[in-house]
Amino acid sequence: MTGGRSPRTAVLGLGNLMHTDDGIGVHAIRRLIEDRLLPPEIEVLDGGTLGLDLLPRIEGVSRLLTIDAVDFDAPSGTQRRFAGEDLARLPAGKSVHLLGFTDLLSALRLLGRAPSEVVLLGVQPESTGWGVELSPAVGAALDSLISAALSELAGWRQSEPSETIFRA
Repeated sequence: MTGGRSPRTAVLGLGNLMHTDDGIGVHAIRRLIEDRLLPPEIEVLDGGTLGLDLLPRIEGVSRLLTIDAVDFDAPSGTQRRFAGEDLARLPAGKSVHLLGFTDLLSALRLLGRAPSEVVLLGVQPESTGWGVELSPAVGAALDSLISAALSELAGWRQSEPSETIFRA
């Protein structure tokens, strides 16, 4: 901890709700909010399709958990955790948001404001065509995705150094 403040943690949901499975990140964060599953110190950001417009909202975040549809050539509804070097090897061009997300991370690094930890929870979409409903396979993965997000956040909370107060 720096200056007595806890690391700023944010959960970012990306996607277009008008393109079926592409909206999985936004569906996930809405569920986290509606079901009140997050502690109040966690910031929740609906990034939609904002790309680099998210820069001012992400600056200063220490830990960033992002949820999005990612085409990594797996069966529909498959989930994958991307972190560290895996983020650098994201399958560019497979999603309209990956370019924006990787550009966002690059811009933050150039500014010296990149989060110290970034994790992307990706779900293989079945369809990104016009429509507002998730495909059956991706819809069925939503509960598991929520659990994975909560588990990731719990791990970060456990890794925070505890403060010890000494009194004379």
